[in-house]
Amino acid sequence: MTREVDYDIAIIGCGAAGTAAALSAAEKAKEQNKDIRIAIIERADFDNRGGNSRWTAAYMRMENIDQPAANFKEDMLAFSDNFSDRAYIETLYDEAGPTLRWVESKGVEFGYLPTMFLTASKPRLLPVGGGRALIDTLSLRARALNVEIIYEATAWDLKLGEEGAVESLKIRIKGGDSINLQVNSVVLAAGGFQGSQEMMAQYIGRDAHKIPPVAEGGYYNKGEGIRMAQQLGAKATGQWDSFHAEPVDPRSKREEAGVMTYPYAILVNQHGERFTDEGEATIDEQYEAVARKIFYDQPGHIAYMVTDQKMYDIPNYEEALQTEQPPIVSDTIEGLAEQLNINPENLKKTVDDFNAAVQPGQFLWNVKDGKQAVGIEPPKSNWAIPIDQGPFIAYPIVCCNVFTNGGIATDIHGRVVSNDNEPIPGLYAAGEMTGLYYGKYPGGTSVLRSLVFGKRAGEHAVEYIASTVKTYS
Repeated sequence: MTREVDYDIAIIGCGAAGTAAALSAAEKAKEQNKDIRIAIIERADFDNRGGNSRWTAAYMRMENIDQPAANFKEDMLAFSDNFSDRAYIETLYDEAGPTLRWVESKGVEFGYLPTMFLTASKPRLLPVGGGRALIDTLSLRARALNVEIIYEATAWDLKLGEEGAVESLKIRIKGGDSINLQVNSVVLAAGGFQGSQEMMAQYIGRDAHKIPPVAEGGYYNKGEGIRMAQQLGAKATGQWDSFHAEPVDPRSKREEAGVMTYPYAILVNQHGERFTDEGEATIDEQYEAVARKIFYDQPGHIAYMVTDQKMYDIPNYEEALQTEQPPIVSDTIEGLAEQLNINPENLKKTVDDFNAAVQPGQFLWNVKDGKQAVGIEPPKSNWAIPIDQGPFIAYPIVCCNVFTNGGIATDIHGRVVSNDNEPIPGLYAAGEMTGLYYGKYPGGTSVLRSLVFGKRAGEHAVEYIASTVKTYS
């Protein structure tokens, strides 16, 4: 076919997946000496571009830049109870190192920094400068290869031609005007739906609008990309009624204001009662489940970490308190309870009962030490130390939404597939809007898969155009 188009490839979203797709497509076109017009459509303005990618530290589940962490594939499958796509995970494993080397070659440096997980055995690989460094570097390189970036524009309608291939895309620009673009291929990289109260209610459930995104970028992820693909018969995958959860300080204005010191303390609800075994596992193994427990099971969807001055003796405790807000402090437990609007007698009894249940033994902050609190419900399995050294301190904790799990299915090339598992010609997707995760999130894989499959989608889109559009054959 030969037809006039505005863009050969339109990429929806300027995060890690979108910028990787744009740059890889531009490089592929240059390598093949093809004059292919590429544009990124971005809802935000320049200063806020990039969705979740802009705000994340972008930790990656890598032993080093070339080698994924031990048991990478096995853990990803086990955490999902084997519901996740095995071929997708195997491709992610195989391409992780080469993709990060490609990113490094564009000017992004990688290093190791401590995570907020005090009990994790070692730090994870991450780009120096976090996700913002990724999108700034990749987008700059893409612009140098004539990729256009259209800011403050939202894609809202996608059409197929008579032969079932991508043909046109409508975008609404700032001010409300709508433009119809003729396109040969679209890469959807617009994030999940945590910024949509309607979709959150539909898939996550009652009161889901009260779950804040982990960072401001999440508010831009309103699910239109997912909806557009579904209207074309795209297959849905991932656990739609779930999301990657994290416990944060609701007072904070920072992104990822995690409160991850609670395994060394106790967690209480608004009634002043404990509701979970805070020391059941290391923080990286349990924080997601605890965050969900706070939202789904506790009154007011809030909990409080209560502890004492011994918290400040834990090495590097600051890494696990990402909030910039100060603790709530009192010389007495009763005074602390009053500040938390908790019944003082209830909180005092909870703390006294806990202290009486603490068993002797050595406290070891960096391993499961077996130092228990028994004879109370729930018990505490590790890191049980008395709360008896005032002034006493507390932090409020709520559940936040890092990203949603439900999304669009793709093959290993990033092609969106129908419910019959057939690729929809010219339609690709990558990043958080593609469904992969079920159950427990395997940390350090979200940005990594965005880069790997964004790059693959961009490259394959060029091959698709070269093989189907006569102008480029």
